[in-house]
Amino acid sequence: MLILVDENIPMGREAFAAHGEVRLFAGRGLTRAQLSDAQALIVRSVTRVDAKLLEGTQVRFVGTATIGTDHVDMPWLAERGIGFSSAPGCNANSVGEYVASALTGLESRQGFPLAGKTLGIIGWGHVGKRVEAKAAALGLRILRNDPPLQAAAHDARSFSPLERLTVECDILSLHVPLITDGSHPTLRLCDAGFFSRLAKPIVLLNTCRGEVIDETALRTARRSGKIRHLVLDVFAGEPRPDPATCAAADLITPHIAGYSLPGKLNGTTQVAAAFRRHFGYADAWKPEYPAPAEADIAYVEESDTAFERRCIAAVYDVAADDARLRAALTESDPGKGFDRLRREYPIRHEFGSFQVIRLPEEKRVLRSRLSGLGFRDG
Repeated sequence: MLILVDENIPMGREAFAAHGEVRLFAGRGLTRAQLSDAQALIVRSVTRVDAKLLEGTQVRFVGTATIGTDHVDMPWLAERGIGFSSAPGCNANSVGEYVASALTGLESRQGFPLAGKTLGIIGWGHVGKRVEAKAAALGLRILRNDPPLQAAAHDARSFSPLERLTVECDILSLHVPLITDGSHPTLRLCDAGFFSRLAKPIVLLNTCRGEVIDETALRTARRSGKIRHLVLDVFAGEPRPDPATCAAADLITPHIAGYSLPGKLNGTTQVAAAFRRHFGYADAWKPEYPAPAEADIAYVEESDTAFERRCIAAVYDVAADDARLRAALTESDPGKGFDRLRREYPIRHEFGSFQVIRLPEEKRVLRSRLSGLGFRDG
């Protein structure tokens, strides 16, 4: 069996090697000719999988090591009897930590205090729930918006209409799939009308899909003061984001919010398991997770908030990714730079790989907040 695996999927060769020849490919450049002898295709979000790519090939299984599936024509696969799996929730915790790092970074560098603020989560799936957990640990008040989930919920009171979020929230964070039609489309959800309804300047974060925002309307809202701070991990023009949009943002990153090591390896593991189920293989595969070089964070006597922020920055500071992307966008081919940053992304551990040591017994509230963020108590 020939198995084609995107070269950016961590340990992709190791996960599938027991079941045939594994051939790595560049995600944006895949052609039908490369699939001529392949029976399985493992992709990420940069590869469009549809009839144009697969018609007439021998591919019997497609896996995407991502939460999103808008790049895959799933009805067409189902019609042809081609197996399919995504990796729902695989990097949800990683995105939650990204949001925590971005917000606390804005607090320390831009003077945006989090105390007393309300966060609106638009899209309350796997990622939205993790973002809520981190935000609650930071002391934020939470409002949720998710019309499809609200329609299916036994207690619709746990959700709020978008109009309430645009009035009450100081921060809005987007975590919706890209949906182009139907009852609840999200394509250009944040358009000129959306921004006009904002009752006060907000912090806006987008870590789902760039096309969820109308970037022209976004830049207008930023200039007019409707957007106080802007954090973008995704762009409509990937891998060549609009320079004006990038210049308008406080933090920009190359679609790596979910790129923690556990987040990426969870995706590999989930898709590899689905592949084995589809083809009837009984064996299993588990990756090895390298530990941080220094997994202890020692308590420093300062305010609880300052120490909490210190712990977050010690594990992941989103500003480093912002600096790398801004440098890459000055290169002769920004698109290649964008993709290179994703391909060569350094190992990023999660909060749960670290333990806080020498924390005084009386610091019960701080201990609870750090635990809520995911840190271990040493």
